[in-house]
Amino acid sequence: MSNSASLSQASVFGNAFTTEREFRQEVIYFIIVDRFYDATSEEEERRGLWDRGETSGLYDKTWTQWGKYWGGNLLGIIEKIPYLQSLGVTAVWLSPLFEQVDDMQYDRTPMHGYWTKDFKRINPRFLPTGESNSLYHSETMRKLVDSLHAADIKLILDVVCNHSSPDINGAKGVVYDDGALLCDYNNDYDGFYHHNSEITDWEDEYQLINHEMCGLATFNENNPSYRHYIKQAVREWLDIGVDALRVDTLKHMPVWFWQEFTADIKSHKPGIFMFGEYGFGKPWDRRTVQYANHSGMSILDFGLCDAIRFAFSGQQDGGFRLVQSLLEHDHVYYRANELVTFVDNHDMPRFLSICSSRRSLEQALILLFCLRGVPCIFYGTEQYLVNNIDGGNDPYNRPMMESWNSSSPCFSLLDTLISIRRQNQALTFGSHQQIYVSEHVYAFIRTYRDCHALCVLNKGQATEISLDLGERFGASEIACVLTGSAFSIADGRLSLALEPGAAYLFSSPGQRVTGDVVATFQINGIETQPGQRIVLTGDCPELGCWNLAQAYGMEYVNRNTWICEVGFAESVNKPIRFKYALVDQGGCSFAREDILPRQLLLPGQGRQKVDSVWQIS
Repeated sequence: MSNSASLSQASVFGNAFTTEREFRQEVIYFIIVDRFYDATSEEEERRGLWDRGETSGLYDKTWTQWGKYWGGNLLGIIEKIPYLQSLGVTAVWLSPLFEQVDDMQYDRTPMHGYWTKDFKRINPRFLPTGESNSLYHSETMRKLVDSLHAADIKLILDVVCNHSSPDINGAKGVVYDDGALLCDYNNDYDGFYHHNSEITDWEDEYQLINHEMCGLATFNENNPSYRHYIKQAVREWLDIGVDALRVDTLKHMPVWFWQEFTADIKSHKPGIFMFGEYGFGKPWDRRTVQYANHSGMSILDFGLCDAIRFAFSGQQDGGFRLVQSLLEHDHVYYRANELVTFVDNHDMPRFLSICSSRRSLEQALILLFCLRGVPCIFYGTEQYLVNNIDGGNDPYNRPMMESWNSSSPCFSLLDTLISIRRQNQALTFGSHQQIYVSEHVYAFIRTYRDCHALCVLNKGQATEISLDLGERFGASEIACVLTGSAFSIADGRLSLALEPGAAYLFSSPGQRVTGDVVATFQINGIETQPGQRIVLTGDCPELGCWNLAQAYGMEYVNRNTWICEVGFAESVNKPIRFKYALVDQGGCSFAREDILPRQLLLPGQGRQKVDSVWQIS
C-alpha cells in the first residue's frame, strides 16, 4: 500500500495518520522572516533592487528604523538551512508569508506579516526582484519547501483568519483573491467584515469575537463566502508542501468557526498539526481550556511561558513553585503534551530583557526541553540575541539576526537538549513527577515505559539535596548528559551538592516499541484515581482479541491522559476495532466505553497516531 493511500484510507476509519515522526516529537524554530537573513544578490544590491515592494521608502538597510523592512527574505532562510539543521530543529515556523499592504501606518510597515492583502500570494519583499508572487508560480517558495524537506525540517505556515489590515491612508481591509478584488471594509456590500467599535472589555466574549482589535478590519465569520475563501487559500498553501499551521488570534473567533476550519483542513491533509495563539491563556481560564480541547487544534502555552519567566525574573513571587503549580493543572487539557511551549516570542520582551543572566536563559531552556509539550525556540535565542531599548518591547524584541556561531554555549546546549529529547521518549510522552521543589531548586522525573529522565535545577545559592529515585534508573551510578559528571545512587537515593546556576539532566532512554506499524494511542476525558489504569482492547491479537486479561496496558501521563505505543505485525493492512477500558490493578473492569467499537485502518508500515476522548453513550 502506498503512503498516500494509507493516509486517505486511514482518515475514513478514524483520527489517525501515517508519519515518520509525529508532532509531539518536533522541535520548532520560530523566524521573523524580515529579521533573519538577507540573501539579496550582489547584482540586486548594485542595482538598488533591495526595496522590492510597490511603495518605495519602506526599506531601511541601516537597520535603525525598527518599523521598516530590513531585508530578510526566503532565499536567506534557504541559505541558512544547514545552520538550522546543525542546531537540530525539526520544524520551522515562519512569520506570515502572505502579500501585505505595501504602506506604513504611522512609523510601521507590516514587516511582521499580520496585515494581509492577498492570502493566495507571497509578500514580494521576500522574493527576488521580478519573480511572480503568485503562490503556484514562485520558484523561490517551491525551493524553500523542497530544501527544508530535504533537510528533514517541516514548514509551519502562520495563518491569520481573524483580520486583514488597519486604516492606512483611507484604505482599510482591502483583500484580493490571487489578484482579484475580494472585499473592501469601506465598501463592504457583501458583509465580509464586522463593523463594530474597538474592544474595550477584554473579558467580554462578544466583544472579543465581534469587535475590532487594534483598529484591524475584522472578518465576519458568519459570511460563507469569507469562510470558503480563507479555507481555500490555506488548502493551496498545503498543496505546495506546508506541513503544519500556526493560527493567529484564536480567541477572537468562535469555537464553531475553528471546528469547521480544522475539519476542512484535516480532511484535505490528514494528520496535519495545528496550534493556535490563545493570547495569555491559563489552564484555570474556562475559555482557554474550551479552545484547547474543542477547537480541533492545540494552543501556545502562555501559562507555562509566564511561569518560567516569573520563576527566573522574580516578577512574581514563588520561583519554581510557580512552574509546578501550573503543571498541576495539566489534567484540564485533553492533550497537554501537545501544547506548544516557549519562553519568549515576538509579542513580548525577550527572556534576556527581563532577566539579563545568560545562565538563567540556559536554565530556562533546559527546563523548557525537559517539560511536556512541543518546545519552540525564538530565532536568535541560541546566540543570546536581545535588544533592550524600551525594555525590549515590540518592535525591539525583533532585532536582526547577526551571529551564526555554532560554537556559542547556548547553541551547543540546545543541540544537546534536542538530541536527548529525540532519544528519550520520556521527554515527549512521559508523566511528570516533582520530587523536590522550592523557590530556588526544582527536581522532577519524566517517565514513559522504561524510559526515565531526571532534571535538577538550582537558580539560588549553593545547597545540598537528596532525591528518592526508587528503582527507576536501575543503576548504582548515573552520569549527567550536560556535564559528563557521574554520581552514585545508594539505596535508591541520589545526593547532589548544587552550586549556584547548577543544572543536571540524567537520561535513561529505555527500549523502543517496534513493529511493522507502531501506533500511538492517547485517551483523554476520563479522570482516573490511584489504583486505576486504562487498557486498550480490540479485535486483533495485538490488543488481546477482546480478552480484557490480555488487553494492552497504557501508560499514565496525568489523571486525564493515558498513552501507549503498540507494535502491530499480524494485523497490518487490515481494519481493526478497539475500545478503552478502566480497570483496577488486578485487571478487573471498572468501566468500558459504552459505544460501538472505534475503527482504524492499519497500513502496511510506518507510524500512526490516534487521539481519543472517552465516550459513554
